[in-house]
Amino acid sequence: MDFERVFLKAYNILKWDEFTVLNNDRASINEKITNKVITKHELLSQFKVELSLLNACKHKIKDELEQNLDVIDTQVLVLLSKRVIDLFDHMHVLFSIDEELLSYYINFCQDNVSYIHVDQLDILLDAVLCTVNNQKIWIQLLKLHLEINNYDKLMNVFQEGVRSLKTNSLPLWRIIIRYMRNRRPDMIQTLLEEGSNISYENISLEIRPKYLKWCIEYKDLDAARKLFNELKELKPPCCKLYLVMISVELEILDCDLGTVRKLYDEACILFGRNNIGVWLDYIRFEQTDGSLKLVESIYSKGLWKLEQNLRNTFIEEYNNIKREFKEKLGNEIIVIDD
Repeated sequence: MDFERVFLKAYNILKWDEFTVLNNDRASINEKITNKVITKHELLSQFKVELSLLNACKHKIKDELEQNLDVIDTQVLVLLSKRVIDLFDHMHVLFSIDEELLSYYINFCQDNVSYIHVDQLDILLDAVLCTVNNQKIWIQLLKLHLEINNYDKLMNVFQEGVRSLKTNSLPLWRIIIRYMRNRRPDMIQTLLEEGSNISYENISLEIRPKYLKWCIEYKDLDAARKLFNELKELKPPCCKLYLVMISVELEILDCDLGTVRKLYDEACILFGRNNIGVWLDYIRFEQTDGSLKLVESIYSKGLWKLEQNLRNTFIEEYNNIKREFKEKLGNEIIVIDD
């Protein structure tokens, strides 16, 4: 390309004879690719050469701009990025790509996202699909597409990543949910609903409370209660979902204590066998907002329901709560001197 030669010559990045050698090497590589006699080592070597040249051009442009000098209007960075991408694509088609090189290449794409078109990354997705479900690489690829900011391609990468990683795809869900909140609030409900119903328990149990919190923030109380009643029917049951709903009910100005008790009762039935915290929360609620008369009853139910190995800890924690409550009550007594 003439503008490449002009740029490299103008900024003394390559001498004329060096540029001639480079073009001869490129022609040789292309011929070997066409004839299918290229080696992986040759492709990788040329990949490094083009990448080094790209970095040299970027640094030169940066230096010129920092000195407030005009830079030749050129697409040299786009051209060199395309050369690197083409070489990677050939390596993937002709040879296997190890995960270290794949990770390095994704970082290259992220560093040069301004010079890359999203359609140039289709083969990269195929290369990642050929790995053995490497979570780190899927996270890199998803973050790259966040910067590319093409919604359809982004969602395709996310969905392929979830299919590949399965239960290990939770980091992808966290990333895409944050993105949707900021960039595509119109799609966040669909995503949260899908995540709440997914068959991977570690994912669905984390997303259901997020879905309920989102509903509380962007809809009304009736909608939140309706959603809670739908989500609580999903299996397995989610303790945090109940705790979120309880906190919502407690924040209401004319809080219905009966509604809160019903939620705590359900939570204790579902999770009270191996969860000390839900019993202690119920006890604290009755101490501060409910009825002290019910505390002993809840404590007794907890002792009966909890697994044997948790009972001593429960007794100790309960006694701590009683002591703290008495101390707080004592501090609040006002003494009037005669």
